[in-house]
Amino acid sequence: MTAADRNRSVLVHERADRSLDGIFRLIEAAGQPRPLAEVLARMCADVSAIAAADVVSVYVRDASDDQVFTMRGNVGFPATSIGNVHLRQGEGITGFVAEKLLPVSVAVADRDEHFKYIPGLGEERFPAMLAVPIVRAGAAAAVLVLQRGSDHEFSGEEVVLATALAAVISHALERAEERERTQRETGRASVRLPGTSLSRGAAMGRAAVLPTLAALARGTVPPPAATISVDVALERLEADVRKLAAGATSAELASLMLILSDRRFRDRLSAAAAGATPLKSMSELAREYARVAFSAAGDEATEALMSERAAEIEDLCVIVHAVTTGQTLLRPGDIVISERLRTFMAAHALARGVSALVVDGTLGEGGAVATLARAASVPLVAGVAGVFAWVHPGDLLVVDADAGSVRVNP
Repeated sequence: MTAADRNRSVLVHERADRSLDGIFRLIEAAGQPRPLAEVLARMCADVSAIAAADVVSVYVRDASDDQVFTMRGNVGFPATSIGNVHLRQGEGITGFVAEKLLPVSVAVADRDEHFKYIPGLGEERFPAMLAVPIVRAGAAAAVLVLQRGSDHEFSGEEVVLATALAAVISHALERAEERERTQRETGRASVRLPGTSLSRGAAMGRAAVLPTLAALARGTVPPPAATISVDVALERLEADVRKLAAGATSAELASLMLILSDRRFRDRLSAAAAGATPLKSMSELAREYARVAFSAAGDEATEALMSERAAEIEDLCVIVHAVTTGQTLLRPGDIVISERLRTFMAAHALARGVSALVVDGTLGEGGAVATLARAASVPLVAGVAGVFAWVHPGDLLVVDADAGSVRVNP
C-alpha cells in the first residue's frame, strides 16, 4: 500500500474540527438513569441506528486496573463478547484512541499498524472503523467504537456526530458511577430524600420502574401475541385520562388527547403492533417522531415541546404493547419511580392503582401530570434528586407528600 493510500485510509481528527454545541443540546436529552448494562445496550442500539453503523461497542476502563478497557456494551457482535473482550491502553486501535485521546477513523482496520485481531468477533466483515474517546478528568473513561462493512468509511461529519453521541454515554457512565459509589458508602441504609410536593398525601409501597421500548425488546421471554386491538388499548387510555382529569381544563391535556384520536397515527401504530417484530416497528415509529422533534426548525421552546411530544409517543407505544399483549407494567400499590414522568404513563399508572408517584426531575404544579395526580388523590413528589442512586426496584418506600419527602427502606 502506498503512502498516499495510508494517508487516505487513516485520519486522526484533531479537536475543534467544528463546533459541537448544537448537537450536544439535542442529544443530552436522551440520557436516562438506569442500570449501566441497560443504558449501554440501549445506547449501542440507538447509535447503530443514528449513525448507520453495523457494529457499535463501548469499551469502559476497568475499576480494578486502569490500564484495561473492557467491552461493556455492544450491538453487532456475539452477545458473549460483552464483558469478555479486553484491550489495554495503547493496544489495538481502541487502546490507541484511549491513549491519544483523539478520534481515529480507519477505512480498512486490519491495514492499520495499531489493529489487533480478536478471535471470534468476526471483525473482518466490518473493516471501516471509527473510535472516539470518552474523556473525563484528562483521561479516557471509555471508548465508543463504530464499525461498518467495506466501502463505507466514516466521514468528518460522522466523526462530529459520534463525538456528540459519546457525550450521552459519558453522562450515563457518570450517573452509574455515582449510584455505585453511593450504594457502597451507604449499603441499604434508610435515607430520607427531600422533594417538592405536587399532590398531597402519604403512601407506603414497593418501588417500580417503568420499562422503555428498548428494555421490553431485550426481554428473555418473548411477549405473548396481542389479545386486544390497538384501537381498544387507545380507547381505554383515553377513557382513563378523561376520568382522571375530572373535567379539569388543560391545554396540555387537550393537545395530547388529539394524538389518541388521530386516525392516521392509530393506523400506523396498529400496523406496527401487528407486524412480525412489533417492538422494533414501534421503536422505529417513536424514533421517527423523535427525528421530527430534533429537526424541527424554530426557537428553543418549540424544539423542547416537540422533543417532549416525541417522548410521549414512545411512552404510548410501551403502554399499547403492554395492554394489547396482556402484560402488567404496574400493580396496585406500587410506587412509581421515574426520571421524568409524562402524561400518558402517569394516566396509565394512576388507572392501575399505584399508591404514589416519585419523580427525579422537576414538574410544573399546573402541568398535566400534577393535575391527574391531584384528581386521583395520589401523592406526587417531584424534584427528588438522587432517587435513582438510592432506590432499587422492589425497595420499600414511604412517600410523605405533605412534607415533600421520600424515605427509602424505612
